[in-house]
Amino acid sequence: MSNEATNTELLAAIAAIAVTGRRLIEGTASADPEAAGKTFAALHEFLAVSGGSVMVLAQRLSCEAEVERLVMEGQNRITAYQASQGLEGRA
Repeated sequence: MSNEATNTELLAAIAAIAVTGRRLIEGTASADPEAAGKTFAALHEFLAVSGGSVMVLAQRLSCEAEVERLVMEGQNRITAYQASQGLEGRA
């Protein structure tokens, strides 16, 4: 028996990480800098594991290049949006 996670297990892990991350955020006292810092550290780890699981699954499904391209396009849109914030009314 293989110790490698199945596709179903990878998908379940990704979904569980998303739900856990959201609960973690909702349960964090935003006025408490220490709690917020711990939340960000935990989310950093959750997202790293989740992203890795997505890429393993994409590789198995032979769509890794397309997923990487779409991720890059999404990141570029986010960067462009963030760069445009605060520019209202400027020429």
